[in-house]
Amino acid sequence: MKYTSFAANTFTSIENAPFSPHDYSRLKFGSDHVARAFGHELADAFFAAHVDALLANHVVVIPSPYNFVENAATVMTKHFVDRLNELLVEAKGESVEYLTIQRKVSYINDYGFLSKEKRKGLLDNDRFYVNKEFVRGKLLIFIDDVKITGTHEDKLKEVLADRKIRNDAMFLYFAEYLGSQAEIEAQLNFSGIQNLDDYCALMNEPNHHIIVRPIKFLLSQPVEALKSFLDRVPYEKVKKLYFSALGEGYYRIPAYQKTFALVKSVATSSIRNDG
Repeated sequence: MKYTSFAANTFTSIENAPFSPHDYSRLKFGSDHVARAFGHELADAFFAAHVDALLANHVVVIPSPYNFVENAATVMTKHFVDRLNELLVEAKGESVEYLTIQRKVSYINDYGFLSKEKRKGLLDNDRFYVNKEFVRGKLLIFIDDVKITGTHEDKLKEVLADRKIRNDAMFLYFAEYLGSQAEIEAQLNFSGIQNLDDYCALMNEPNHHIIVRPIKFLLSQPVEALKSFLDRVPYEKVKKLYFSALGEGYYRIPAYQKTFALVKSVATSSIRNDG
């Protein structure tokens, strides 16, 4: 059993990041265009550095665990897999397998604002489910968009140990932060999408994904501001937002109940009008 880590980019501040913080923020709010660019960049860099291991092993790629709605890392991972498979087959190798780890999230806090200790405390209450038989004997490639404190990686290693999964595993990131200020993640997340107008413009772009972070962002807004936002969004997106929030169980969270009720009202009205 051997664990290794790989990052396509490293940085110590937003100012010296070798990637666009603005684009990274768009990734975290559902941009397929950025997810594709970042996923392909990570695949190219990883393949160049580890081609021998990739060709010598049966590989399973695993995105960052989620519950019902995909996160940004999962969207990026699918593009990563597309590009990696292309490179592997061109090199006379085999395409990779793909696996998701189900995660039951226990909190609504914005993770990007929290210290490593607080992140660990929240993660310790989450539940993770891994198909042990499916991964037996295979090289595991875990993908996430950024490594800030390493808390997620530590948790995944703990999950593997608890389930006695002794595979070799590699933890891949588009970028790794080498500083000590955990809250830099929140600065990155909102560096390009700072308000409802920014998100509305992104949401109306082609191939935009409704992912979990923006749902919580929207449900945290004042009711009147959210109402104005929903009026500017295609009703297909409002319905997707509603069913996604429903699937995540956000209707049970007191802080979200007023905004959830508004989204439900607009979405179900649209459903009825759509026939």
